[in-house]
Amino acid sequence: MCCECCGVTQRKAWVFSSAVILAIFGILLVVMWPEWSVSLVHNNLLIKVGTDNYNSWVKAPIPIYLVFYLFNWTNPEDITKANIKPNFVEMGPYVFLEKHSKENLSFYSNDTVSYYQRRTWFFVPEKSNGTLEDMITTAHPITATVADQMRYKNKIIKKVLNFMLNHEGGNLYVTRPVKEWIFDGFQDELIDFLSLFNTSKINIPYKRFGWMVERNASLDYDGLFTIHTGVDNIHNLGQLMHWNGKNTSDFYSPPCNTIKGTPGDLFPPELDSQEPITVFVTDVCRYLNLKPNGSTELYGLQAITWEGTNATLDSGAYYPEQECFCDASIDECPRGGVADCKKCLHNAPIYASFPHFYLADEYYANAVTGMKPDPEKHKFTLAIEPHTGIPVEVKARIQINMMITPDDTFDVYRGVQHFLMPMFWFEEIAILDEKLANKAKLALNLDSYGVIGGIILICLAVTLSIIGVVLTIMKKWKHIPDDDETILTDNAENANNAENTQ
Repeated sequence: MCCECCGVTQRKAWVFSSAVILAIFGILLVVMWPEWSVSLVHNNLLIKVGTDNYNSWVKAPIPIYLVFYLFNWTNPEDITKANIKPNFVEMGPYVFLEKHSKENLSFYSNDTVSYYQRRTWFFVPEKSNGTLEDMITTAHPITATVADQMRYKNKIIKKVLNFMLNHEGGNLYVTRPVKEWIFDGFQDELIDFLSLFNTSKINIPYKRFGWMVERNASLDYDGLFTIHTGVDNIHNLGQLMHWNGKNTSDFYSPPCNTIKGTPGDLFPPELDSQEPITVFVTDVCRYLNLKPNGSTELYGLQAITWEGTNATLDSGAYYPEQECFCDASIDECPRGGVADCKKCLHNAPIYASFPHFYLADEYYANAVTGMKPDPEKHKFTLAIEPHTGIPVEVKARIQINMMITPDDTFDVYRGVQHFLMPMFWFEEIAILDEKLANKAKLALNLDSYGVIGGIILICLAVTLSIIGVVLTIMKKWKHIPDDDETILTDNAENANNAENTQ
């Protein structure tokens, strides 16, 4: 239908009704869109088949790198000389690309999902400083573990064990290539002997030793996770409900044995930038609390930075409420900033700290040489966009140390210095790429886009209304031809009539 065929009333109706419709839609967008947009964003963050977040969660869409730094012990022969500190030289980095996927997913009616995670690592020589053939000397971990497990046993039993250590490969230190220390592992005389000895008094549950042996591409090494999908409550998204089917662990006393926090790769939206966040780290079988400290920007995306503090790995020395992370009735608890991980790691004398004993009691760094704690290199940080809960930059750093304790019953440890030996530290690095950052910014600005669209519709409605009012006042709804147009029209009509007459 053309406008020329419309009467004045119809034209008015079209203009003013269009203005009303545009105004209604505009007001709805301005008033309702912010809430709708939040709902749209939150629904897309759920761990539910079909959402973008589900696909990114199942298979990491960005490169993840696992970086190792190993400490080479340069003067083990001076271990009994009290005036010469053990010296360590940091070797590396040895960089591995990590492929990360969730498998064997099971969804439950209480809006949780359980899964295993498979992590596969590939050496990246061009990003590394050194090769996997580099030789590293450090304390013999099996000897240290056996001696520590038997430290408080009957003296006669310890003398028998000392004889075994002296004849079956119980050494103070060992030198092996990097590849064997990390993933490949190495065969050891003492391990072979203990497997034949077959006693429950000494727990060595592996046939080859390596810090990550049997872990590469393993489906179940990290355990079974059960987390909230966020369907019932978006603020529960990613929160651990169970680890290996339980909501508590056997490694620490209550309440430190509680399974809580997130696995570290998924966080709920609308995080409070003033409150700490909690992550659960399977390498130390415990949760870690991180506190907010500043912000960072990546590809125009603003994120809040949470980082580890001197409380994060404390076992009660700095913060008495965390003394449940160490049982003083069984063993001597570590000083501030160091976590006892014995029970978690097969009762080996293993303790965790931040790299180079950053934020730990100065006693540890002062007992050796070669430690150079640097906040920029060694702090544990998570940068998260708080409104969506999307991790922007992850730099998770932990150092693994072994306690060396003198014991006159064991020849290998007679007269040695008492110190915490740095073995290696690692960092897991993941940085959001520009494509995903742009998607996150789109989600953040979605409410603004809707409001702007609503304002535009309202402006169009006002404009149409003004035009309608002006046309009404000036009586211009019906086109009135001027004199020239009338003459031309009459001449054309006369000419047409003449032709018809002929």
